[in-house]
Parts: sequence; structure tokens; C-alpha cells
Amino acid sequence: MRRIAHLSDVHILDARAGTRRARYRFATQLVSLGHRGVNPLARVRRLARALSVAKEHGADHFVISGDLTEVGEDAEFEQFAEVLHDAKLPEDSVTLVPGNHDAYTNGDGWARAMRGPLARFAAASAAAAGKIVDRGPVALLPIDSTRFQTIAWSGGVFTKATAAAVDRRMSDPAFRDKAMLLVLHHPPFHPVKAMKWIDGLRGGANVLDLLARHPRLQLLHGHLHRIFNHILATSSAVGAAVGLRPKSEAPDAATRLFGAPATCDGDGPNVRLYDVKDGALHALEPPFQAA
Repeated sequence: MRRIAHLSDVHILDARAGTRRARYRFATQLVSLGHRGVNPLARVRRLARALSVAKEHGADHFVISGDLTEVGEDAEFEQFAEVLHDAKLPEDSVTLVPGNHDAYTNGDGWARAMRGPLARFAAASAAAAGKIVDRGPVALLPIDSTRFQTIAWSGGVFTKATAAAVDRRMSDPAFRDKAMLLVLHHPPFHPVKAMKWIDGLRGGANVLDLLARHPRLQLLHGHLHRIFNHILATSSAVGAAVGLRPKSEAPDAATRLFGAPATCDGDGPNVRLYDVKDGALHALEPPFQAA
């Protein structure tokens, strides 16, 4: 059995920016939208605490599903990497994917971070679509759903080519007995329909199609800053669209999508824990507190 820790939306800031970086301070305050403090050290402490609590509760693989930084600056990735190094996590036990905030400064920030401060964790993190991270009873498929865009937009994209790459992996007999986890920042739904075009996932139907055709596939996401549990809902009509329903509407059905709370919010520790058993992921009940 494996126990997986799921964190998301860390929004690390550059603690060394100082008073000379007026432009940086303005940008980070703007994207924070007033609903999270802009104290760099507080965000570092929240991430460190969440990782510590996950370790205390037996997690042996750690997934952080995007928005690792506030605006994707190199210094923010460096600060994020320092917290992971201080947590003394084995390099093959961390799976990272970027979020929209990690792609605000430039189009290659994620690739640079993977070559630079986060190189130690690159082997198990998002790269080309179809990459697979084999961890015994579970295999993870980390996906980069970001696109370089202005801070006025916060959506993501999941292309047909990405879906085809995941489909090939799901059809590989080498993984037929494993729990299969798709990891990306943006979920294929949005709770506020009016925000879908600004804040949603373009190509979300491609994700739903994969989930419909591969019953073993589950998804870990972030972006929405709170816990979500969704099941797949299909109609008996031929060719009907695949949809989602909250787990609460069918408590006996298998959860197919798990959303994590934002690590940067509140007093925390904001982390979800799951056990891998019987070929699937099963969420443990929160709260989780330090011993």
C-alpha cells in the first residue's frame, strides 16, 4: 500500500524581493486579489507545515498540483525548492505540475525551473504529455495544463494530443493492474459557469472522455482552493455527453476526481491524504494535525 499526500496552490513568494521591487509587489498583490495575505514567510511556513504533517501521517509520495509560485519568477521557484529540500523528501517521491500562476512571468519558466532549482524532482514531475511515474501499485501521469498568458486570465488547456498520449499509456498492459492517477492543475469543470472562459480548462471534454473510457483512471487537481470529490455521471443515451456529480449525491460510487485545498490559505495544514488499495485511490478523512 502507498499513502499519497496531495497539496496544491502554494503560491510561494520571493522572500528576498525587498523594498526595491515595487513592480513585483504590485503584481503579487494584484493576483492575490485580496483573499490571501502576501507575507512570504507565512506561505513558506504553511508549505513546510503541510509537508511535515503529511510525513507524520505516513505519506510516502507527495503530489503538488500547481500554482507552486505566485507569478512564476525564478526567485519564487528557488524559494519553493528550498522548502522541499529542507523537508528532506526523497527525489523520486515528489510529483510536481505547474499551474497558471507558474506561467505568468514567461513562457519557459517551468522548463527552466525543472533544469534549475527543481531539477532534483524533475524525474517524477510534469514534462512531455504521456510521461508516467511508476510507484509500484500506483502510476501517475503528471500533465502541464498551463499556457503563457496575462495575469487577467487564469485558464488552462488540455489538448487532443495530450489526451491521445494519456490514452496510449492507459492502454499499455504493463499498467493494467495499477491505480492510475492523472495529475493536473485545472479541473475539467468550474463551479462558477460565468468564469469558465477566463478561469476554466479549455479541452475539459477531452479529460472527461478519458475518464469515461478508462474506469481505472482518477484525477488529482487544484486551482479551486477547496476540497472537491466528484464521480462520473453518464447518460444511457448513445453519444450523450459525460458529466460530473458531487460524491455526496451518490456516496457509494467511486470518486474519480479529487480536488485539494490551497496550501497558502488559512491556518492549515491544508493537505489531503489518500491510500492506494484495490487498484484505486481512497481519501482519508480530514483534519490532519501535527502530533
